[in-house]
Amino acid sequence: MKNTLIIALTSMLLLSLSCEKNTEGNKSVIKQENEYSEDLPKDSLAEIPTTVDQTAAEYTERYVGDDGSSALVTFKNTDEEKSISIRSNNKTISAPQKEVGVYGNFDITIETKNDSIMITQENNVIYLKKARGQ
Repeated sequence: MKNTLIIALTSMLLLSLSCEKNTEGNKSVIKQENEYSEDLPKDSLAEIPTTVDQTAAEYTERYVGDDGSSALVTFKNTDEEKSISIRSNNKTISAPQKEVGVYGNFDITIETKNDSIMITQENNVIYLKKARGQ
């Protein structure tokens, strides 16, 4: 009986000591919208301008997949090169333009239409839509 009482009291004492309030706060939390904490690196997606000049030689827009994943799509439109580059999960797919709205490289075909992109490789198809606010 004594052992049970000692174990219960010790457990309650340890539990009450471990539940102290942290008055310093979490320094890794973003403080305000568009203002970042010093401890966190600035998000690279936040650097993309909200208005895109589609007549420029190169511009980047953010697209979102059906599963919610984000991708940065760069369109290059110069006299020497017309291509598309899609970056997601630290991987990049690049392909030159074959015809208007169709890009391809090896076994990858990328079709652009309005605000959507369809990437096809063998039997795999990935759909991307332009992110809201873009």
